[in-house]
Amino acid sequence: MADRVEGIPLAEKIAFLAAMPGVDRVIETHMAFVFLTADFAFKLKKPVRFDYFDHRTLAARARACAEEVRLNRALAGGVYLGTVPLTVGVAGLAIGGDGRAVDWLVQMRRLPAERMLDALIAADAASPTEAEVAGLVTHLARFYRRQQMTPPPPGMYLRHLRREQAVNAEHLRQMAWVLPDVPHAPVTTDLERQIDPLVSEIVAREAAGLVVEGHGDLRPEHLCLTDPPVIFDRVETAQELRVVDVFDEVGYLAAECRLLGRPDIGGRLLRGLTQAGFAPPSPALQRVYARLRLVTRARLALDHLRDPVPSTPEKWPLRARAFLTEALRLQHL
Repeated sequence: MADRVEGIPLAEKIAFLAAMPGVDRVIETHMAFVFLTADFAFKLKKPVRFDYFDHRTLAARARACAEEVRLNRALAGGVYLGTVPLTVGVAGLAIGGDGRAVDWLVQMRRLPAERMLDALIAADAASPTEAEVAGLVTHLARFYRRQQMTPPPPGMYLRHLRREQAVNAEHLRQMAWVLPDVPHAPVTTDLERQIDPLVSEIVAREAAGLVVEGHGDLRPEHLCLTDPPVIFDRVETAQELRVVDVFDEVGYLAAECRLLGRPDIGGRLLRGLTQAGFAPPSPALQRVYARLRLVTRARLALDHLRDPVPSTPEKWPLRARAFLTEALRLQHL
């Protein structure tokens, strides 16, 4: 994964950033490294290529960092401070120095980890409160209303659903050896069979403005229940990944909350979205949305094992099993 274009090895950049004064934690994700200080977070994108993007050049990473800041300010406000260059000069590497840029960082204000939705659920059965969930729904509803003013390209959402379903089926077939006791094939086959009869409803919902350019990865760990709430890590790599039915997006968050042992939170979120004036889909379509998201998450978890040197390889089969088990449960409702 060395960054051969810019001449500074990725490992050298990581070592420098991890040794910055005040850094108390380094988080590695599939596509980036995040360096946390008491007040800030600095994200360094990996020079990698996946289906929807190619970050192997400095110019591509610079564009991606700027786009991440632009997109996330819609839901995270002033948390995203901007981009800053990682430079090299006579004194070596520096953040925002006078030398030439060898990479770019997204700079954010650090959010309180204990206020993340997943942390609240793990720490206290009484959290989040009714008021906090209501505040989250209000925040999302305002965002979706704004997004309705600039509709996404017609048909993009349905094309994406079909594409994701095809990729899920193929990748899960290839990775079946990881979870030989989990019957993933019936889930993918059943989803293929159920999407076609629901196409007219999906098209009608798009025409009604219920398909918008949303967050793209609405998970409990991306929600910070401060006052006001902050929703961060909006997908910047491709518009197609953000275009979504609002009930698909919030329904997936509901499914994640259920997996954390709190189905009541998802119910409150979906009811709140309806009360905010967004028409819900039919129960059949809502189940398809949820199952497709769960199967996609299972596929993405197993795809980590395709990396030359997978990070925490023991983690991904467990996550994939949980997602597929929940998708199978929904299949039989």
